[in-house]
Parts: sequence; C-alpha cells; structure tokens
Amino acid sequence: MQLKPSNSALAKRRLLNYLISFESVLLVLLTVVAVQVRHVGEDLTFKNDVKEYALLICFPAIWLCCLSLFGAWDIKILDNHIDGYRRLLRSSFMTFLAFSSASYLFKIQISRFVILFSLVGGTILHLILRWIFLRIVDRRLKVKERKNQWLVLGANGKEVDLIHEMGVSENVELRQKEFPASQYEFSKWVDEVTLQIILSKCSKVLLADPDKFSSLQIEQLMWSVQQTGTEFLVYNRIGLAASHSKLSYSDGFNWVSIGAAQISDSLRVLKRGFDLILVIPLIILMSPLCLVIAFLIKFESPGKLLYTQERIGQNGILFKFPKFRSMRPGSDALRLGILGRPDEGMSERYKSDPRITRVGRVLRRFSLDELPQLWCVLKGSMSLVGPRPILPEEVPQLGDFHFRRQIAKPGLTGIWQVSGRKDTSWEERMAFDIKYVQDWSIALDLVLITRTFRAVLSGKGSY
Repeated sequence: MQLKPSNSALAKRRLLNYLISFESVLLVLLTVVAVQVRHVGEDLTFKNDVKEYALLICFPAIWLCCLSLFGAWDIKILDNHIDGYRRLLRSSFMTFLAFSSASYLFKIQISRFVILFSLVGGTILHLILRWIFLRIVDRRLKVKERKNQWLVLGANGKEVDLIHEMGVSENVELRQKEFPASQYEFSKWVDEVTLQIILSKCSKVLLADPDKFSSLQIEQLMWSVQQTGTEFLVYNRIGLAASHSKLSYSDGFNWVSIGAAQISDSLRVLKRGFDLILVIPLIILMSPLCLVIAFLIKFESPGKLLYTQERIGQNGILFKFPKFRSMRPGSDALRLGILGRPDEGMSERYKSDPRITRVGRVLRRFSLDELPQLWCVLKGSMSLVGPRPILPEEVPQLGDFHFRRQIAKPGLTGIWQVSGRKDTSWEERMAFDIKYVQDWSIALDLVLITRTFRAVLSGKGSY
C-alpha cells in the first residue's frame, strides 16, 4: 500500500523550504554587503579585481553546497535543534577551508574583513535567526502540546520491557500492537499498522522481535512505515536481514535505527541546483535542433508535434511526460496488442514495432525524442538523472519493494539507460533504479551523464 506523507510531514517540509530560501538569499546579501562595506571610499577598477570578484561570487555557492552536503537543511533538524546547530557550524567550518584553499591555490588576495564579516558574522547571524526560526516552528507545529507517541510491534517479553524503559527515559506515550495470528494475514496486518501510525501520529515504530518474520517481510513492513514519514527501529539481533538503508545506533540502547534512502532533504536541494546549472544551457543549445526535428515530424506525417503521456513521478504522483512524436497517430490503442505486458520478449517486439515512423526510428535511435523532457527538468517534475518514469498500467508489475525507486525524481537518464535500456529485463531495470536511489551522489550523476553520451551514440537498446 503506497501512502502519501501526512499533513504534519507536509507542514514540516513547507517550513523547511522557507528556511532554505531565506538562508540562500541571506548568504548572497551578506557577501554583497561585506564587499560594499570593505570598499567604501575606494576607487576600484573591475579589471584589476576579476579574480577576487570571481571568488567572491562563488563564495555563497560554496557555502550553500556545504550546507547541503552536511545536512544542515535535513528535515530532522526541526525535531533535533542541537543537531541542526551542529551541522550549521560544521558547514561553516568546511566553507572556510574550501574558500581559503581556493584563495591560496589561485593566489587571490581576499580581504580578511570580507572573510570575517561574511563567514564569522554570517555564522553568528545564521545561528540567531535559525534559533528564532526553530522556536516559530515549534509553535506552529505545536509539538509541546501533545505527548510524543511510539508504536510498539510485538507481544510482552524482554524486548518490550526494554522499550518501556526507553519510553520512560524519553517521556513518550507507548502504543502496542500484537503480531498477526498467522503468516497469511501479514499483508493485511501491515496495512493496519500503517493506518494506526497515521491515525495516532506516531513518531517512531519499534519492532520488538524481528525473528517472528522473514527478512522479506521485515523489508515490506519497513517500507510501508517509511512511506508515512515515520522512523522505524528494529531490536538488534545477530542474524537480522541486511538492509540497503543506512544503519545508526540510537541513544546507547541495543537498537538499530533504519533510516530512509540516500537522497535526504538537503541533498535534494543540491541535486536541484545541479540540474538547473546544466539544463538551462542545454535548452538554449538544443533549441535549433528541436526546430529541425519539429519540421521533419510535421513533414512526414500529420498529427501533433509532441506526444504526451501520464507517467508516475516522485512519490507516485502523476505528471505530464512529453516526447517528440515518433509514432503514427492512434498508436496508443494498439500498444498492448503489439507489445503486451513487460516480459523477457519485450525487447524483440520493440525492434519490429510497426507503429514507429521513419523519422521516429532515427529519433529513437539517438534518443532525440526525449529532448522535450528538458522542460520537465526545468519545471522540477523530473531530474537529469534518476529512475525512468513508468506508465500507470505498469504499476501491477511492481514488486513489494520496487516503490523505493520513486523516492527520487524520475530522470532523463540513469543506470538503466546506460546499461542496455530495452535489452534489459524488467527485474534488472527495477534493480538498477533501486541501486541509484540508495547510492545517489553528485559524482554518480556526473558519471552517468558522461556514459549517456556513449550510450546514445552506440544506440544499444534504443528501439
């Protein structure tokens, strides 16, 4: 069962977006003010200070990247204020190191006043403003008016007694739900657990005895809980099934916290900035080619220039997915009859698809039909790199854990696209997508973008 985030989680994310926007503007303004105050009464020539101005322009960008990389904008800071301040200080220190190193390597003389005013003054101002912001967040979310609740899964036993001890130390209210009577009722029981989490607004779910379930059942339960935005904890025993998620010990107790996937809130900001830096010049460079493609499509066959589908995007939300039309009008009605459901023989059926036009085959061969999706990246419904969006009718093909792939925004390219595309099986495609979500980094995106050019030129798997 796929669930949308709760109202509380949406409210937190909205408040976090305000913080990100405000602090980004603040960093730029601090740098501008520092430079202006430093050069009051001086007659500067831009020509003599090109390197200095270039580095100063990069200064806010360096600081913003450090804030993202060190998790200073993760949604967890709204609950753990001390951790938020710690991450902010760590980001500021790394900004100072990066800025000083760049100044030394490129032999750029930057005024100490500018550094102290922007970095030290900016850090102090950040801490003060963030303290005010977090106080406002507490008031808005009314976190102190309601006692925190945890949901305990399991019957009475040693593990449950330890949970009660931990609950007392954390001053939380515990709710308990027993295990299903039989393995056949497990899926229904998971649905009941997720519903109880939403209704009770629990902040944590604790699985007391993981030995009662198989590793696959634990993963299914974990994924359903994470879909509600709730932290999932499992009593740590030798033999616990390995998880793709990050593990971290909690409060000195013998518990393991299974976190969400790699793409955190702060990293999403960094990834969005990375997309915008690349997609804007790409749209400008590709505009003449798009005009030529539009002329060829119209010249060969009547019909619309763009073909638009509904695809499943991030968190299962539908969005408009455009392509240059590569098939004859009315081809959608023939899709199931010609291609059928995804299986091992799908790639062979793609090769002989009679619906594709001559211009369409060339466009598909070099993936040029995907160019309109650059606008989706600009709007934010897609990313340059990510899992390829699937069709709504393909949802029944998803396994119990394939919904993990939808944590990330869908992408123009990804591991699947550079690994054979339609020559790969459905299960391989899902495995590629889940691997990307778990292992995401800017370095991985750069590698996949580079490999995409080679994959496009080779045409492997493009039908």
